[in-house]
Amino acid sequence: MEKILIIKISSLGDVLHAFPAVSLLAEKFPEARIDWLVNPAFAPVLRYNRHVRRIIHFPRRELGSPLKFPSAFRKLLAELRSERYDMAIDLQGLLRSALFAKFAKADSVAGFSAPKEKVAALFYDRRLSPELQYVHAVEKNTRFISMLFDIPFSVPQEDLPEDSSGMKAVRLLLEKKGVPADGSIIAVAPGARWKSKQWPPAFFAEVMDKVHESASDSIFLLLGSRDEIGICGSIASACRKAKPVVIAGETGIGELVEALRISKCLLCNDSGPMHIAASLRKPVFAMFGPTDPGKTGPYGKGHAVFQPYLGCIKCLKRYCPRKNYHCHASVKTDLVAEKIISLVRSKEV
Repeated sequence: MEKILIIKISSLGDVLHAFPAVSLLAEKFPEARIDWLVNPAFAPVLRYNRHVRRIIHFPRRELGSPLKFPSAFRKLLAELRSERYDMAIDLQGLLRSALFAKFAKADSVAGFSAPKEKVAALFYDRRLSPELQYVHAVEKNTRFISMLFDIPFSVPQEDLPEDSSGMKAVRLLLEKKGVPADGSIIAVAPGARWKSKQWPPAFFAEVMDKVHESASDSIFLLLGSRDEIGICGSIASACRKAKPVVIAGETGIGELVEALRISKCLLCNDSGPMHIAASLRKPVFAMFGPTDPGKTGPYGKGHAVFQPYLGCIKCLKRYCPRKNYHCHASVKTDLVAEKIISLVRSKEV
């Protein structure tokens, strides 16, 4: 294998879940040139993967526009066909990802035998079933690569290398906010793509207040995108004792990675920052309701997942079917705060 195309278009967590699989691939073919087709919004995180030679942008918005589609399609097709690949590997499992794997100039196309969208399998030359039904996405991807190339199964452990420009930007931002460089930072990411994944602002504020009572020197850093500035502001306003610093909307992916790198841990919903923190081997305290942490939770050791004891969890619905979001009220803030306090105190010893 000399040239390989990886197709994992989105989301941020899904892209990170494919990193170990690509590392396993690179171990097998150290001289291979690996390209990656990805949504431009998530392309910056691929700078942290040393095995990726070329990043090809999948212009999702343009392809969704009747006016921009022809030009965007021609440009993407030309880029995909600018080189001859030995294999295109679709780790996304959607119709669109399978189609563009087929459109690429590749000798063969490989994908899951039971992809997310069943029709995608029609476009694969090689179909494999790596998953026992309940397996984490990281292991599913690495099992796929191990089966595809007859490699002993393992999950490579690689650190995300520090990005000096991103770290410098974060340091300057925190200095401007009055956060000391050696502060005891607890990162908090209250956003999520689904409404059902978003625990309410009062929940995060209450947890932070309780942690502050026992660890008053902790600095809470509220992270998020521009769309999450509002929820971060609501949390800051709801805090009675803790005084969180809001940097939501002021960081790109690179700065977000580096902000998590200098944090002791992360309190979050099921979201992109959770997967970044797990990749950095930072302890994660994550809330799970509609999704399954066994499949897409923080991967690795040292994390704590909080789930309510309800029969309706893991519903995989973007909005609560019962319209009461009872799972959000069923995780007790005392338990979450105790776990974080225990970690902070152990780090001080």
